[in-house]
Amino acid sequence: MTSDELLLETEPPPPRPAVPPSPWPAVALLVLAMLIWFGYQAWNLQREYQNLQGIHAGQEGPLDQARRRQAQLETTARRVYALSQQGNPSATLIVQELARRGVNFAPGTPLTDPSTPAAPAAPPK
Repeated sequence: MTSDELLLETEPPPPRPAVPPSPWPAVALLVLAMLIWFGYQAWNLQREYQNLQGIHAGQEGPLDQARRRQAQLETTARRVYALSQQGNPSATLIVQELARRGVNFAPGTPLTDPSTPAAPAAPPK
């Protein structure tokens, strides 16, 4: 054997062309990450919604109590107004003092208090 033949036998084989990497593992990882993210967001929104429902339910009792107190106040104010119309001097003094402070009422209208904002007007069309 000649040295050329020996060299040919001991040379490593030529390198094979590299196989391009598959994009599917990266795509699968991206899809999995997106699913986890959307799942977390859905869970977080559900938790916040339940918290808001609890807060809303906790406000119902005091709100109903405030409505009852307001109705009692309006009833009392209407009775005082009726007494002042009948000529009771104490009731007249109370009605005048309330009018001086900006609380005006009449038998057919709801009480108005200047410290509470009026309902917003409807937007023009």
